[in-house]
Amino acid sequence: MLLSIAANADVVIDEGTNIHADIAPDGRIAMDLLGSLWIRQADRVDAEAVSTGADTVRRPKFSPDGESLVFETGTADRAGLRILRIATGAGNRIGDDRYANRFPDWHPGGERLVYASARNDSGFDLWEADIATGLEWRLSNLPGDETEPAWSGDGRHLVYVHVHDGRWSLILRRFGLPDEQLLVSTQPIAAPSWRPDGSLVTWLTREDAGWTVWMTILSTPRLHRRLLTDDDVFLAPLVWPDRERMIYTASGHIRTRPFDAWTSSTIPFRASVGEAPNAAAARASPRLLPVSDKPSGRTIIRAGRLFDGLGNGYIEDVDVVIDDGVVSAVDVRRDRSDGIVVDLGDLTLLPGLVDAYASLPASTDASTGPLLLGLGVTTVVAEHPQAKELNRTWSGKAMPGPRLLTAAPLALATFDDPLPWLVTVSGDRALAGEQRPIVERWQERGVAVLADSWQAAVSAGTSMLLGVDSGPTSPAGRRYADVRLASGVGEITLVSGLADAGSTKVDDLWRSRVANQLPRPRQFARRFTRVPDLAPSAPTLVAGSFPNGLPPGIALHAELRALVAAGLSPAQALKAAGVNAASALGLGPGIGRVAPGAVGDMLVVDGDPLANVEDALMIVGIVRNGRFFSVSGLLDRVAAAVNVE
Repeated sequence: MLLSIAANADVVIDEGTNIHADIAPDGRIAMDLLGSLWIRQADRVDAEAVSTGADTVRRPKFSPDGESLVFETGTADRAGLRILRIATGAGNRIGDDRYANRFPDWHPGGERLVYASARNDSGFDLWEADIATGLEWRLSNLPGDETEPAWSGDGRHLVYVHVHDGRWSLILRRFGLPDEQLLVSTQPIAAPSWRPDGSLVTWLTREDAGWTVWMTILSTPRLHRRLLTDDDVFLAPLVWPDRERMIYTASGHIRTRPFDAWTSSTIPFRASVGEAPNAAAARASPRLLPVSDKPSGRTIIRAGRLFDGLGNGYIEDVDVVIDDGVVSAVDVRRDRSDGIVVDLGDLTLLPGLVDAYASLPASTDASTGPLLLGLGVTTVVAEHPQAKELNRTWSGKAMPGPRLLTAAPLALATFDDPLPWLVTVSGDRALAGEQRPIVERWQERGVAVLADSWQAAVSAGTSMLLGVDSGPTSPAGRRYADVRLASGVGEITLVSGLADAGSTKVDDLWRSRVANQLPRPRQFARRFTRVPDLAPSAPTLVAGSFPNGLPPGIALHAELRALVAAGLSPAQALKAAGVNAASALGLGPGIGRVAPGAVGDMLVVDGDPLANVEDALMIVGIVRNGRFFSVSGLLDRVAAAVNVE
């Protein structure tokens, strides 16, 4: 619910999406509203933003004495842990920032922290750190992931979640005893928490369209009982100020409930989250797509079936008519004598793939273009010092590659023609707020602006956010006032950045003969402990591979597979790398679809990508700007270029 927009255009809200909340001994409440740290005093409704020096804040937890906070931080490609001493603003990191570190919990003595860290190929393990000395030691080393540890009130026992081979276990580690499986489930288990007297453990499990809170009573035998049935419970541990009262977040609010009651009450808060965004700028008119070196004449691409990128199924026995590089008609198969017919038999056509934000190393040269094209990427948005030259080369026949649209950081972007297609914003809340006027100028010119954190997105007024780990959709698929106001138009576009070393069948990507020509990364990191449910966000998801650390091209296919694992259908995932990406970049109907008026970019696939998105990698040919290239011919071009060198 929007409370007010004050005269100075500050937006004041009283609800948040997917917020975590914790309570100090004196009643203060800390929460991670829109990626920033906010503290509400016990006797006040207005919450105050706390400067942390971090790019984003998640899961804040008070120390036992209430004088410090630990929280997760990091951009879409790395999660770390920080401690903040509230009175002084001083802080320090916990754990090694080279790895993903998540889910911190204070030991009741206040001198140690337990957390999950991904430091080797075995996945996330539990680690403990001494705060004063910085010494760290491993507590677990099981196959799969051990995450979300929580200390008992007396500091003697630990409970955590173990995930392995598609099974979730709630594990109890009692002092001096072997680990005990409290329960095992094929449904996700998350967010365990202890009642202060140690009599029971609460936890969340996925049911239907949301999360439900259960408790395990530590009697003999163990008893499992449902505890809360709120409509939209957020994925955060319950907090127990004492044994009779619990605090949790659901349906946009912070709620409290006595243990023996059936109803909850709301703990109200108000937060001034910044200026009202410029909705008109975010709805700027689409830009015209530059198409160079277009072939002349008519080409008819004939295939057994077509996924046009707009619907959810195939069009059977189709002719795609391309005039001067642009699709002029999608028609039923028939005899034609008015152009060159490329008959693909029973193969499948789908739109060329768009990587809305990719990492293109400075070492990328012209010979990389055919490899990217051979992997189905017909449009890529990236920063590169030779972007104009590469795009010119890749637009031709000799060394073809994807259409390269330039991205630039806000500090380096200029309004000289040609304008970049994507401007990126990063930094803390104060800096991003100062950048809002220039961001609005870019949006008014039709240039998409992407932020790498919620803080930057809200303060600068961008309508795109990099990374889904802090996604703006609740478990029930809702967006509360904070998210609705973040973009000013009711929606915010997420650039996926979802794939990591734990994604489904990532190793299979390297079986492609084209992928084998690309350098394989020495280390492909784990960044996520669980696959998020992104199905409610499908219409506003865009495929972008920048954070995942894989070589371009293969990185986009990793994103497609990760999106399907996160709940999208194959058609929705392909749209994220098609029409969704085109819309977010201001390209309208120019790319991402096979329809009249679109550029002639298509993939020829020997498979059924709407049944299995992995088949999108089974490419035998590519149509780029209306020109047909076989994968074999593209590999021959690369081999010839290498031999010349």
